[in-house]
Amino acid sequence: MKTLELTTQEAVDYLKENVKIHDKIELSYNRIFAEGEILNVDFSKYFGEPGFRLMISLDESELGATIEVDVYEVQDDIIEFVHYPKEGEEVDVTVI
Repeated sequence: MKTLELTTQEAVDYLKENVKIHDKIELSYNRIFAEGEILNVDFSKYFGEPGFRLMISLDESELGATIEVDVYEVQDDIIEFVHYPKEGEEVDVTVI
């Protein structure tokens, strides 16, 4: 497993450039921990501003829940994440 220490902007850039549909992710931000499979990556504009949203199917949820994380909205609250690409090496990222 590759380990990285990135700034907030570098972490957001990593997510934008590397996370793909069907990858797995463990994302910790604010006081929230979300673990699951990426169902969608959306870069649409919202209210005229660039957007970046991840739709995640939460693992082992009794409700089969999915969440949508607005990465730009929570970027300052991201603590760490582990990216499990469908192909390639796992990456553990700590935001400094």
